[in-house]
Amino acid sequence: MKVLTTALVALTIIAPTIASAETCTTQETFGVIIHGGTARAGNVPEERLSFMREILTDARADLDRGAEALDVVEMLVANMEDSGLFNAGKAAINNAGGFVETDASIMDGKTMEAGSVASMKLVRNPIKAARLVMDETRHVMMVGDRGETAVTSLGAETVEAEYFVNNKHHDEPEKHGTVGAAVLDRCGNLAAGTSTGGYDAKIPGRVGDSPVIGAGTYAKNGVMAASATGHGEFFIRFTATRSIAARMEYGGLSVGDAAQAAIDEMAAAGSDGDGRGGLIAIDAEGNFAMPFSSEGMVRGITSNTQTPVAGAFGNME
Repeated sequence: MKVLTTALVALTIIAPTIASAETCTTQETFGVIIHGGTARAGNVPEERLSFMREILTDARADLDRGAEALDVVEMLVANMEDSGLFNAGKAAINNAGGFVETDASIMDGKTMEAGSVASMKLVRNPIKAARLVMDETRHVMMVGDRGETAVTSLGAETVEAEYFVNNKHHDEPEKHGTVGAAVLDRCGNLAAGTSTGGYDAKIPGRVGDSPVIGAGTYAKNGVMAASATGHGEFFIRFTATRSIAARMEYGGLSVGDAAQAAIDEMAAAGSDGDGRGGLIAIDAEGNFAMPFSSEGMVRGITSNTQTPVAGAFGNME
């Protein structure tokens, strides 16, 4: 596979490299897998793929230097939220009431701690708010106006409603995608995170799988880390990401077979496109899985042996 070096658009924001408090260098193996949501044929601008290669390049360098998985997950998802290219953060899609409500979650496979937020209206980076919930409270999930007040008091940055580029009514079909990341660091730690604006024209107050631990996000050291994208109601009902870990732990499946089985189960249960979507996962040995039942899934990978590549349908480059 080859790596393309396409220039980024001017609005792209790349976060600085991570200065981790602890250095993970006990093994050579590390890996990163990210997604930018499901895709329809002919509907994936090259700038998204180019952007993903750029942030994967930064993540690869950070992990090589010993950054921790949890910090890299937060950085990657926050970059995608700030980019204005995906249905998360700045480009989160509006709901039926004409305003944005965002959801996100993050999980540390080393400690099994997790944090999430849902129905945030003015939080700039929901993934950072989710990390604050995990690190600074005894809770896992904070929601709605009162949850937003809580995470703001903890330091979550807020913005004006005009910051969100899709915070207005439109008649075009949803064109963006949920974002997520799963990482294995050089200490063998796993972590995952997911962020979204949800469905276009969703009922205000609707919460999908992205902030639900075990549905949209899951990580457990020694097993796997995963993030989901697609029909959130199905991913919640089938506990999609946790089911991958269960199939691996109790059924002895590989991460690839376990993730594919989870996707197939939901697709079989749905009709007229319901139950479709995709999953990204990485196991404790650095093996990747990225099955999808939708037309495509915007995704990218890198590792200690793999240069950054990204794609939406067939081969990645």
